[in-house]
Formats: sequence, C-alpha cells, structure tokens
Amino acid sequence: MHARILSATENSRTLWHDHGDGSVTIQKVADVTNAVERAKELHNMGAHTTGMGDKHAASIPVPALEAWLQKRGKTFADWSQDQQLVKQFLEDPENGVFRIWKGAL
Repeated sequence: MHARILSATENSRTLWHDHGDGSVTIQKVADVTNAVERAKELHNMGAHTTGMGDKHAASIPVPALEAWLQKRGKTFADWSQDQQLVKQFLEDPENGVFRIWKGAL
C-alpha cells in the first residue's frame, strides 16, 4: 500500500492510500487535543452559563462530530435539524471530554 498526504494543517491531515489493486481510501486524521483542553479549561473556570442564562453545554470540534455522525450514517444537516441526535452526541460517554456544563440536558 502506498500513502500520500493530500493536505495538512497544524491539527489535521488528509491522506490518500493506494491499495495497489485499483482501489483507494481517503483518510482524514485530526488531533482534537486542543479542543479537549479548551473544554476542560472552560469547565474548570466555571464558564457554564452565558450572559443570557443559557447553558454552554459543550465545545465540539468538527472532525469529532463528523466522525461520530459518519458511524451512524448521519450528516451534519441531520444533526442540525434533530435535537435528539444532538442530545445523543452530548450524552455519549466518549464525547464527555467536550462537555463544559455537565448537567442533565
């Protein structure tokens, strides 16, 4: 298998994997460490509530959300229009690292 970098930024890369049999895989790799640390800092600072009284439930990196949605056969448009899907994401224990306000939704 041969791999080639298609694009790269500070926190992500897109790779092209040529399997040698006429098939290829495009892989997106993202480092969400900064987003996890930011959510932890906001939580520890007590930044749970906006000036208008709304709860700041989470700070979600797009690559993490896209991967979660893809596993479920859903799109960002689905997520944007379905409050139950948003709630599922926020209540998923694997996504707890992105939560700022950890109360019940």
